[in-house]
Amino acid sequence: MDEEETLTPETVALFEADAAEAEAGHSIEWLRTRPIILTRGRPLRLGDAAGQRIQFRLAPEQLARLDKLAERDGETRSEVIRRAIQRELATA
Repeated sequence: MDEEETLTPETVALFEADAAEAEAGHSIEWLRTRPIILTRGRPLRLGDAAGQRIQFRLAPEQLARLDKLAERDGETRSEVIRRAIQRELATA
């Protein structure tokens, strides 16, 4: 977080509530059945199992084009890459 950014009282309250809930502990069943809140970033579920993280390199011009595409479509880099991979795998 940048020095200029500050958390609103509402955000602090949400963090504190989440922390208290986590400290109380949860059963595995609760974790599996809790409602999924859709947010930007890492998806909570990738199919039936946890996703595996991979890394690869892109040339600067590829990364620039990826960022433009992601911004145009209102997606993250990862979402664009997953969509492209899925399209390629569907035709394989």
